[in-house]
Amino acid sequence: MFNIKLTPETLIMLPIAFFLDLCGLGLVIFALDDLGILDLIGIFIFFPWFFIRGERLPSLAGTKSGARIKEFLTKLFKNKHLKFLTPLIGEVTPWVGGLGFFWTLSVLFNLEEQ
Repeated sequence: MFNIKLTPETLIMLPIAFFLDLCGLGLVIFALDDLGILDLIGIFIFFPWFFIRGERLPSLAGTKSGARIKEFLTKLFKNKHLKFLTPLIGEVTPWVGGLGFFWTLSVLFNLEEQ
């Protein structure tokens, strides 16, 4: 599904995103609250990186319904305006941020090769 090269950028950003999402999931499982600290950490790490990477045009996926879903997700996570808004709203929303791996998806879609 994702066509990603193994680059230093990938080796740094993807584990950080996955770790933050796992911490959020752990908090949800144990019914704890971090008062938005994980969200702030993610915002300060990933938003500057998204900004530095700049806008890339979404790639056109394969065929049929899987392609439509991928195209929709690609627009959510790679669109010039939505690539900041999607993880922000997803992560800040109670329970949704802990269960949906928004930082990881955001990094994956922004690392995907064209």
